[in-house]
Amino acid sequence: MPAAPAASANAPAVATDAAESPALARVADAGEWLLTLGLAATLAWTTLCLGGYLAETLVWSARAVWALAALGAVLLVLRPGALDWRALLPVPFLLFALASVLWLAPAKWLAWREWLLWFQMWLWFALALHFARSRAQTWTLVGTLLALALAGVAMAAYQRFVDPKWMMLGRTQAEQFRTRSAGMFGIPNSLAALFELVLPLCLVWFGARAISVTVKILCGWLAALLIFGLVLTGSRGGWIGAATALALWPVLTSRSARRGALGAAGVLALLAASFVALYFSSDAARGRIAPFLRGEFESSRPIIWRVGVRIWQTAPWCGTGAASYNVVFDQFRPAGFRNEPDWAHNDYLNTLSDYGVVGFALWAAAGATILWLGWRAIVVPRRGAKPGDAAIASWRWRLAWWLSLVAFAVHLGVDFHTKIPALAYAAALVAALALRRDDGAPAGSAVRATTALCVVPFLGVLAACAVRGDALYRSEALRFEARRGIDRVALGRATLDDAVPVALLRFQAAVKIDPQNGRAWSDLAYATALSWHVTHGHAAAIGRRAEAAAVRAVALCPVTAESWIRQAVALDMQGRRAEAAQSFRRAISLAPHTAEWHYYHAHHLSTEADRKAEALAELETCLALDPSNPEAKSLRARLSAGR
Repeated sequence: MPAAPAASANAPAVATDAAESPALARVADAGEWLLTLGLAATLAWTTLCLGGYLAETLVWSARAVWALAALGAVLLVLRPGALDWRALLPVPFLLFALASVLWLAPAKWLAWREWLLWFQMWLWFALALHFARSRAQTWTLVGTLLALALAGVAMAAYQRFVDPKWMMLGRTQAEQFRTRSAGMFGIPNSLAALFELVLPLCLVWFGARAISVTVKILCGWLAALLIFGLVLTGSRGGWIGAATALALWPVLTSRSARRGALGAAGVLALLAASFVALYFSSDAARGRIAPFLRGEFESSRPIIWRVGVRIWQTAPWCGTGAASYNVVFDQFRPAGFRNEPDWAHNDYLNTLSDYGVVGFALWAAAGATILWLGWRAIVVPRRGAKPGDAAIASWRWRLAWWLSLVAFAVHLGVDFHTKIPALAYAAALVAALALRRDDGAPAGSAVRATTALCVVPFLGVLAACAVRGDALYRSEALRFEARRGIDRVALGRATLDDAVPVALLRFQAAVKIDPQNGRAWSDLAYATALSWHVTHGHAAAIGRRAEAAAVRAVALCPVTAESWIRQAVALDMQGRRAEAAQSFRRAISLAPHTAEWHYYHAHHLSTEADRKAEALAELETCLALDPSNPEAKSLRARLSAGR
């Protein structure tokens, strides 16, 4: 890559005081390099561990972010400098989201996890704006992004041509994704988003006149690899996002509107030809493209989106609460839809649903302002650009990152990238790179970090977040693995004798670490009830223990149907059938179209001889929602035979 001008290459990390001692300067310089390497290592670690989706990864990723943010605060004390006011753009939304966590969220353990990720994303943005600003430090971060993208291409090729089942961390890829490549992520669309964030840099520099032939060849080779990887993901949202950025590229770099329009038309024609070639040369690609040509678009997303709109309509101004979409989804689940969406697969709609018009406006305003300021950072330097400007100090550098943000923003319309930690970190870094000035100093502001006055409360906030986050992530890591072990029994991959004792220990540890994790309490009640099949002990005594856990789960999130089911089963074990019936009815009212809960209720009814007709009616409802349910079929056959 070309070298930056000397003034930019030698620019200090932040504006320094003239009286700074050599010893203090060395400490501050070393600290900034430590912060830079820490950011690079955290991004690499989080990305390579399935994008940081698992709580066991977030334990360490979050610890690293808290430590790096604390280091940044200390560096501002050691070397006072102007604070970049643009770092405050996301703060109004963060404060509103925090209020939503405290007062509106129905499942606070999920809400805290989401808010802590928003907060970490903001910390990445603020740190990248203020630190790691020298040429070497900048290339350390950008080089990490490029290296991760290339590693993603290699993994994608391995998954496509060697082992479609392979995933990071020894896991096995889901059946639905085995014709597509996910790289180091579990989801192909997430890998496509990573490619989108890097591809514009290679293409913009490839097309720049002032770039040397050697660098052009390198950039062209990198772009070709990334496009190849993007094709392997089979991500239609990724293709559309990247195509949008590619079509804008000639429009924004051409000196005349006519040339820009011709360039955009050429890019679109090339993309169309590429899709035609893919359609006829690849069965997997044809399977992704053909539905669009027939007018058959994504089947599940429109259903999920319609539910998101209905949820938003119940609380249009402030939303149903942080991270509430999947919590209340069952109340609006359409009959026959059995997928567990987690999110709305549209970050815009998800934010609107969770935070309402007010929260969405704050969130969208922050993003739109960053894009507008990024565009201003391109236009103003371009007017005075010199022929030799083609390095990190040039307008093309910012244009590349701005186009990355545009592609990412387009893709957010059909996915949930801000919920994946690695992509949240990377997007925040790219946003900072698009806004940073080339003189080595943050944008001017009257605010100065000259004392520890502001740093001390900030460190207190970090400490509070670290304590809450550590308990939350460690608890969820234990819960997730324990529930995964029990679920393997239903798949025939384990036995209750093997799974339940281990799961019980993990669930007990999980609720001890984080007593606010309602899902862990619900799963503890589930495992406790299952333990009767292992120990064949006193059913009522086991039921009382299961009830205690289920009551706690219901108290923490009364709108979760599963917690009511666990309470009902525990009450049944104690012979408290009338109370159990009330809990079953409450669960079904919260999730009327979830087949599994109708089966549980049918089983409850089937134990009373005079309620066989009611049990059969519930089984018919269950099988209408899930015709393949084997337990429901078996129970219906026994009841029909009079057994």
